[in-house]
Amino acid sequence: MMRILLVLLGVLAMVGPALAVDVDNNGIDGDQGMIQPEGYDGETDRDEVVVFPTSQDTWVVNSYPYWWHVGDTVYGVHDVALETVCHADIELYLIYNSLVPDCGYVDLQFQIDGTVVGDFRILPEDGLGPINASFDFEPMSPPFELRYYETNQVVGGCGSISLDESGLNSVTFSDDPSPAAEGTWGEVKALFQ
Repeated sequence: MMRILLVLLGVLAMVGPALAVDVDNNGIDGDQGMIQPEGYDGETDRDEVVVFPTSQDTWVVNSYPYWWHVGDTVYGVHDVALETVCHADIELYLIYNSLVPDCGYVDLQFQIDGTVVGDFRILPEDGLGPINASFDFEPMSPPFELRYYETNQVVGGCGSISLDESGLNSVTFSDDPSPAAEGTWGEVKALFQ
């Protein structure tokens, strides 16, 4: 019995170090304990979410709340805690979509401070969304006016849309991280050659 116990202890001693791994890359095997999986919610040091549009923004829609006229728009001034932004991911929800296949669509521009940074089309098959689009643009400094602006007239009888105003819509802004200096990157690469 004692012999079996000693053999088991010997096996465990041999297996133990093999299980210890330097997961956190600090030079010490097995010192980090259990690693708990975590969710990723974007790059929190670079991403800022703005809820837009909502009922608090300014709506100028010819047949409110139905968008089908050139010039229908919603806008509002918003701020983010970033010095500059150069990328936007939009998520837009509808509460109504009666666009008719083969004739109904709504073309929207997304503008920041009057500059068109991108445009997209809402189609019958988009249903109530979300409609997602991403835009890169020259760096801009907040606070700024955000705007959706309709650029087409929907043909009579081909439907319309209505945007959600309850807080489901969002724009996620990012800035551009500064790349490492070429000299510094060369020094880092040299460590591994």
